[in-house]
Amino acid sequence: MLGVVLTLLIGICLALLTQSTARRFLSNLDPAAQVGIAGLIGLGGLGTVTFFWGMSGMSLLIPWVGMFIVLSVLIIRDGIAFSEVKSRLKMGPPKGPDLLFPLAIALGLLMALAGVLAPSTPMDWDSLAYHLAVPKLWLEAGKIEVIPYIHQSNFPFAVDSLFLLGLKWGGQAGAKMFVWLYTLLGVITIFGLARQRYGQRAGWWASLVFATVPIVLWQSGTAYIDVAHGLYAGLGLIFACWWLESDDSKHAWLSAILLSLAAGTKYTGLQTIAVAGLIALVGALLLKRNLKPVFIIGLASLALASPWYIKNAVWKDNPVFPFFYSKLGGKDWDERRAAIYTNEQNTFGVGREKPPEGSLQPQRLGHSILGLAYQPGRYVNPQQTMGNGDPMGAIGIAIIGALLLGMFAGQKERFERALVAGILVSLGIWFVLTQQSRYIVTLSVPLALIAGQLTTRKGYAPLMAGLAGVQTLASLYILHSDRFSDQMQVVTGKVSQEEYQTRRIPLFEPAQEINKLGKNVKIALYDEVFGYVLDVPYYWANPGHGTMVPYDTMKSGADYADAMKKMGFTHVLVNMIENNRADLNPGKGPILGELMLGTMGGQDFPEPYREQFMNNWEVKFKILISEAAKEGKLSVAQTFGRPNRPPRFILFKL
Repeated sequence: MLGVVLTLLIGICLALLTQSTARRFLSNLDPAAQVGIAGLIGLGGLGTVTFFWGMSGMSLLIPWVGMFIVLSVLIIRDGIAFSEVKSRLKMGPPKGPDLLFPLAIALGLLMALAGVLAPSTPMDWDSLAYHLAVPKLWLEAGKIEVIPYIHQSNFPFAVDSLFLLGLKWGGQAGAKMFVWLYTLLGVITIFGLARQRYGQRAGWWASLVFATVPIVLWQSGTAYIDVAHGLYAGLGLIFACWWLESDDSKHAWLSAILLSLAAGTKYTGLQTIAVAGLIALVGALLLKRNLKPVFIIGLASLALASPWYIKNAVWKDNPVFPFFYSKLGGKDWDERRAAIYTNEQNTFGVGREKPPEGSLQPQRLGHSILGLAYQPGRYVNPQQTMGNGDPMGAIGIAIIGALLLGMFAGQKERFERALVAGILVSLGIWFVLTQQSRYIVTLSVPLALIAGQLTTRKGYAPLMAGLAGVQTLASLYILHSDRFSDQMQVVTGKVSQEEYQTRRIPLFEPAQEINKLGKNVKIALYDEVFGYVLDVPYYWANPGHGTMVPYDTMKSGADYADAMKKMGFTHVLVNMIENNRADLNPGKGPILGELMLGTMGGQDFPEPYREQFMNNWEVKFKILISEAAKEGKLSVAQTFGRPNRPPRFILFKL
């Protein structure tokens, strides 16, 4: 709990401090928006400083210690106290029907808090795979350095870097609390902006719509960074459009700062910079405005975000590694691995014919966008091609409603027209690249603002309010049934954290034994990416993760074992779960796991399956490992699984 409380205190201090020091840019905004935006900028700035300080090899905690010293001096000097939060927000207690809004928002945030306090499971896959794993590896190394087998470690890490402190002082909960804090700051910001433009009741509707977007509600209890990124990018677009209305350079600078943090958090932030710059440029030309603010929005944001891309250019020879490999190249990557990534990206949504290889179908644009409402399972893992994706990955019926009503209701004000245009251009880019719902969390921010506006318009208010109500009830119900009720078992202590993780993370129980091997080992993981639960050195060894293991030159099990020894590996861990149910000839063929076990026991791997596997660079390792065991080059150190069942994991010793 210490890490959770500490994270919350950091957020409050940063919000108040940044608001005090950035009055020049924030003075023309609603007080609640000032506090929320100040907190968002403060967190992003601190994460950025932490990352680049950590690259120096000096203590990762020094920036945080320095921050606390500065905060303490300013709090004493300026008399900043937590009692000021209420007055800074300029909010009195809600009365009458308005009381329902903060109650619903608070209920959603409290339910998401259970996800913060409970250990992550494969339900939030990327949290364990790399959002938490990479900072943990850097903490163990004592510096931020290249991790050649986790290509995601090269993504912009302005938000992920905050997890370094959270993990150090509060474990998973301390890290994930930063994401929860981002959602809270986002709710406050959207409330303030909508209140400023459309009135207090609209502020409540807008903040409720954002807070109950299913994917926002779910990710608020995880280590995913899409909510933080969505706020930076969405608010950056909002202020670019606001500048067209106000002609106030403060809005242009705010847009640039927020967009730079968006690009410092995810590569997709670059898309939003392009969209915001395009909307600002077209608007400025039509209105015959001074173009200097357009360059601020487009170029200043890129300049502020550039350190992340310069770092990648130096480390990986590609500023957006591993993307656009065919054009930009990159170390430890090749065309085959790039194709895997592209094919995976293309499996989402309904905009392609026979994905992943199928070509884009422009006539499906409408189906693709509307499908977010009636086929949400196609826009999020797992099994997206069959529509079986997680329902909490949906973008929300109120967001889709705000999009459609905002388009066809007729917008009279320059700000709303520009905002709708920016949203539509962004959707076009999303349709062409990858149709994942979490990649358009960005649009839930301006669309929540549009939703607030629609609740003030005669003829549209009842429908928009109804959609917001349906989204709220559905999101809370699904979150409760799919996650909250389970997470509360461990939060309340009815189930221990160890038992909870043992039941839900297949690798967790084997990890307890593997961790006893000590630090003088190096384990190659196959078909397993949850190395976060390991406390020993490990390596994602599947061929698709990197080029360091020379699989192409390996012709036998002996070749494999010799090469792995030369690379310093002491153990090999194979996740057999999928292999144990992989029918090589559906309905009547052998099970891959059985063939692998048979080969390890001395049998020959039968043809033509051996030839097929050896000619497929992605799965060749399954034959190599099996035959290395057969030849005595690998010895079984331990198996993990249930009695009288095929092993779920096999640990080999080299």
